[in-house]
Amino acid sequence: MIICVTGKIGTGKSTVSSFFEKLGFVYINVDKLGHRAFELNKELIKREFGTSDRKEVGKIVFSDSKKLEKLESLVHPTMKMLFNEEIQRFSSKDIIIEAAIKRRLNINCCDFIITVVSDTEIIKERLKDRYTPDLIDEILKRQEDVIEEGIVVRNNGTIEELNEKLRVIWEEYIQKGKKKGSV
Repeated sequence: MIICVTGKIGTGKSTVSSFFEKLGFVYINVDKLGHRAFELNKELIKREFGTSDRKEVGKIVFSDSKKLEKLESLVHPTMKMLFNEEIQRFSSKDIIIEAAIKRRLNINCCDFIITVVSDTEIIKERLKDRYTPDLIDEILKRQEDVIEEGIVVRNNGTIEELNEKLRVIWEEYIQKGKKKGSV
């Protein structure tokens, strides 16, 4: 079984993925694959952006959609290759995939999709120690293609509340084979 967890930054995708990892699922984090793809394409990135420092490149691309598209054109093919290798490597196991950019990478191998959503104010509160308010706004603007699909989980509360919702999803949706719903 393959479950894909998607959603915007700061919604709790990693927490949801961790819940399923504790149930024995192999965890594939597409962001981490992106970091590996970035490293593998560092020379191309440096030629294009004048730097291969990930944070500096991030500042550049999140302020300019054309530059983000250019970075994605350099990195996404490698990410897709790494992703396919991971899927093949763990094909006999249950897999949980964390992928905010599920649609951009055209990930369509999932038996279930869980979209984690949170109110914008809560996302900003969760991210305030990692990013400036302006950068959070830019990142969220660039994630407009992250849409609600599959089982939608509203995560505005505590981890305990989220875990209870995930327990219900596991028991009532995934084990029973329902593909859509909202909790």
